[in-house]
Amino acid sequence: MNEYEALVREYRIRDLPKLTRRDEIIRDLPEPKRFNMYHVVVGMRRSGKSFYLFQMISDLHKAGVDPDHIFYFDFSDDRLEPMSPTCGSDVIEEYYRQVPAAREQGAYLFLDEVQELGEWQGLLRRLSQNERVTLTVTGSSSKLSAGELGTKSRGRAHSHVLYPLSFAEFCRFSGRDELAKGAAAGEAVSRAEQTLLAGLYDRYLVEGGFPGVFGMPSADRIEVLQGYVRDVVARDVAERHGKGDIALANQLARFALRNTGCDFSLNNLSETLSALGYKAYWGKLNDLSELMRQAYLFHVLPEFTMQLKPSSTAVPKVYAADPGLAYAVSRANQQDVGKRLETAVYLELARRLAGSRDETVASWSAPAPQREKVDFVVGDALALEPYRAYQVCADMSAARTRKRKLRALGSAMNAGSLDTGTVITLDQEEELSIEEGTVLVIPAWRWSLAWTTELPL
Repeated sequence: MNEYEALVREYRIRDLPKLTRRDEIIRDLPEPKRFNMYHVVVGMRRSGKSFYLFQMISDLHKAGVDPDHIFYFDFSDDRLEPMSPTCGSDVIEEYYRQVPAAREQGAYLFLDEVQELGEWQGLLRRLSQNERVTLTVTGSSSKLSAGELGTKSRGRAHSHVLYPLSFAEFCRFSGRDELAKGAAAGEAVSRAEQTLLAGLYDRYLVEGGFPGVFGMPSADRIEVLQGYVRDVVARDVAERHGKGDIALANQLARFALRNTGCDFSLNNLSETLSALGYKAYWGKLNDLSELMRQAYLFHVLPEFTMQLKPSSTAVPKVYAADPGLAYAVSRANQQDVGKRLETAVYLELARRLAGSRDETVASWSAPAPQREKVDFVVGDALALEPYRAYQVCADMSAARTRKRKLRALGSAMNAGSLDTGTVITLDQEEELSIEEGTVLVIPAWRWSLAWTTELPL
């Protein structure tokens, strides 16, 4: 018996775990053939990538595909240590030895955590070119970032981001799928049901969408989520940048997550951390920040511009990978529900607009001297102007807040020749008329339950 025979056999006959369905991110899975483009599912660690593979495998079973022609393997399995330089190739060859017909007739290969393989780039390229396969892989590291894939895959990889649970998925995990679908379809929702959905959204902003912590007691959930952050820093950042800066990297990660929804100036952060004794020059912070973005720990949102060369003075905004993650690492004295709401809205826009061009979502500031801000403008640069404008405000009750938000939204509507703008709140709903047009005020739970790719106003 060779060293991989029993392990490959074990993975072949292993039962699938119990699944709660995630929304699809891979729109088309072709039949096995040579030169298929291979799919890469990326995203932050623990966002559910392995279970998404299991969901695809389950769908293939239901479609009648021979289970012997479906092969899942996890390359983070500790039994592979110490890992041979040819581990990936040897595992696939052992699978073909056990199921010879799969090489001739075609196979669906699902390879988990391929970044653990030193040879992963060449292996994926060779399999997609030389074997009759449909190949789907996952990775939790900046090693599988879009830039890395672009240089290593020679155009044969299609990358898909799996975010933590959306609010619609959170409802599904909570056993409220039918209610959420009905609300999304515009069916009548009773006052009691509205209160239930609003309460679920409040939970979502605190607990977040990482599947592994769903339903955990608060203290356990917070500890685990804090561990996720440390894991990203230790495994996705320090392993590539060097362990000498791990303390600085942890400070940067906490700063970004605690300041979700805020301006993200590395110049200012460099000055602050340097004053605390860290060697935090701008270039080092920029490198660390880029690795964290590639590991999907946080996202950076640019300022809207029609210029080919962005302004060197524009400060982007930062958003945590998940509102629950921001809550878990924030200080106990932070009153940040508005910023976590804004984070959830950003992530919902990012999910819906997957496959769009860069900067389809941006923030917007009015020209000086007003510099009024709108949280999100959504559009395509080919149209030369944004076609949706969104403000996010947890509570519009205070007259001063209401005036400020509506004034900025009106400025964006005027600049973009828009007749409608949207304010997303926690629980308020109304329609307002302002000088520039109509403003729709809508609760976040209702706005978030759109089940199509069309953005509701």
